[in-house]
Amino acid sequence: MKRKSRGDAFTLVELMVVIAIIALLSALLLPVFTQARQKGWQTGCQSNLRQLSMANQLYSADWDEFFVPAAPDLLERDSRRWFGARNHHGRFDASSGAMVPYLKEHGALRQCPAFHPIQGFDLGTGGYVYNDVGVGSRLWKMGYCAQAYHGSLASAEIAKPSETAMFTDGALDVGNAVVEYAFLIAPEAVLSQIPGAFYPLDPSVHFRHHGIANVVFVDGHLKAMKRSQTVASSGIYWGANPAKNHLGWFAPTEGDTFYDPE
Repeated sequence: MKRKSRGDAFTLVELMVVIAIIALLSALLLPVFTQARQKGWQTGCQSNLRQLSMANQLYSADWDEFFVPAAPDLLERDSRRWFGARNHHGRFDASSGAMVPYLKEHGALRQCPAFHPIQGFDLGTGGYVYNDVGVGSRLWKMGYCAQAYHGSLASAEIAKPSETAMFTDGALDVGNAVVEYAFLIAPEAVLSQIPGAFYPLDPSVHFRHHGIANVVFVDGHLKAMKRSQTVASSGIYWGANPAKNHLGWFAPTEGDTFYDPE
């Protein structure tokens, strides 16, 4: 065997050049891979929201066109919400939700692939919030009272289904974490129209897809929305900063609000 000559080996300079080229290519390609992954997450999230919308439509077909109530005993026992019912541990069990018979995969709510909370009092929503004001209660008809939560609005009662949100990417900043939450908190301009309403003005729409929130409307169409309004502090949770954590509200169109059914 002929011994390899010194001239055939890599020099230290050549090795450093190769490493530098690899590092440069990695730096150039990493944003592309990251963007592709984020796009895949957003597409999966949109599929989840469409599934929720379809399940709610199927539910309404069986219940005289009324959509699933957001929280039928919210001001009483608070034992049921649109995504599940409390178990003996006091936590919500998503397998007991009102829409379970209408969802795929034995009623499992799919988690948004871009959102993985580690705590929260509404675990099981999949990272989505439901329009309790404009769809899942009768607050617009009865004002803020326990009876208003016992029911919901029927599809015929929502005058602008293409402009009324049903579900969207959601979360809540509770100061020490961003957690799952159940309800789409409308902006003050909308909440002020409900007699006796008392709500925190902390936004719950989560613009987690590179500044975009996926929103599915009552008529079934889905749109990616940008944030137009937010707040930098909370009146309830110490240390919360919704603006910093990509929470806020999306803008209305044609002078109407996406949260108002009338």
